[in-house]
Amino acid sequence: MVVRSRRPTSVRRREIIDAARLLITEHGMQSLTIGNLARVVGVSEGAIYRHFIGKKRILAGLIEDIDLRLTQRIDLIDGDPDSGLTRLENVLHHNVAPSTLTGVSFLVIAEVLMNGDDELRALMQASIDKHLAMIEAQLTVGVQKGEVSPDVDLKAAALQFYGLIQAVNTLNHFGTEEFPVGDSGKLWQIFKHGVTGT
Repeated sequence: MVVRSRRPTSVRRREIIDAARLLITEHGMQSLTIGNLARVVGVSEGAIYRHFIGKKRILAGLIEDIDLRLTQRIDLIDGDPDSGLTRLENVLHHNVAPSTLTGVSFLVIAEVLMNGDDELRALMQASIDKHLAMIEAQLTVGVQKGEVSPDVDLKAAALQFYGLIQAVNTLNHFGTEEFPVGDSGKLWQIFKHGVTGT
């Protein structure tokens, strides 16, 4: 093992989280051990413990990182932040693209559910709730602009939209063929028909 020199805390924590994501993506959740992380990052196990006192804290770091990245994917879509359905269409296209991020998020969610740790469950629930609220806010704009039928249950529609992204990325992660990015247009037409009735 080549041991790396001491780095700023923020840099080392980023390396550890990135290594955790890589291990989970390539070898599954069972590979997420302090020893494996130390090997991938190129540091001693003690160095890992200086930044994360155990697997629970690493999982918490992964949840926070997944939350930040998904939030940025919604926030950084080009265009008017109050654009309603146009914004959601762009979000769908960008999130259905082949990616390890959402596949990893699915595995982390599964681990948290099986782990039964109340703190981790609360972190994950807060992240999911935030993203659902962001989606619902765009649907609300759609209602105000006359794009979305006022009869639509916006909470249910937001959950459907979120679940659509999770489902496609889960298939990408576990399947042998990636869902073609271009097909996000077909998915969008089905979702749009459901919320507009047209």
